Amino acid sequence: MHYNLLGNNMQVYFNFFFKNNKKRFIINLGKTLGRRNIMIKVGVSNHHVHLTREACDVLFGKDYKLTVKRPLLQKGQYAANETVDIIKNDKVLEHIRVVGPLRNYTQVELLDSDAEYLEIKPPVRKSGDLDGSETVLLRGPNGTYEAKESTIVSNTHIHMSSEDLITFNKTKDELVNVECNGNTIENVQIKSDDTCVLEMHINKDLAEELNIETGDEVKIC
Repeated sequence: MHYNLLGNNMQVYFNFFFKNNKKRFIINLGKTLGRRNIMIKVGVSNHHVHLTREACDVLFGKDYKLTVKRPLLQKGQYAANETVDIIKNDKVLEHIRVVGPLRNYTQVELLDSDAEYLEIKPPVRKSGDLDGSETVLLRGPNGTYEAKESTIVSNTHIHMSSEDLITFNKTKDELVNVECNGNTIENVQIKSDDTCVLEMHINKDLAEELNIETGDEVKIC
């Protein structure tokens, strides 16, 4: 008898709660289901280099200003007209694109195929996580610059604004799985700062392996 009374009371409470919170419940359910169906555009990323003011001065000349070849989706970022060569173990990768604007750290983002050619083993890392990474020599029209602990293979990541974090109910640096073209990509990092516009970046080697192209869409699963 006691248990039936408890069950009846719980049922009454549930009915009261649902009646008074029905709208909120439906809205939250809709948001949850909606998040599952929001598609995210893909940007396939080739090898490229980010430079500091110091590195740019050495490679292109004092106070040199990078010039814009084309703007990128991420706010304020662009593919520059300028390129550099990457040298390691007597091997050279030529005409590697510089991505602007200048940063407070020099970062070289290679593909696995580049690393194999240069006979190095750069770690797969998120941007800016460079401690213990590979060192390479950069060559520009004005000189050479030793980029110490600068070189990684970029992880797959999704750029999200602060509003996107709320929409998807995610947090900065959280790892998620995504689906694309019947494939599941695991441990995709959520990247968020003031420049972020919703887009997933995947390196060219992995994209080709999974038959993914720029403009394809993924969803978080």
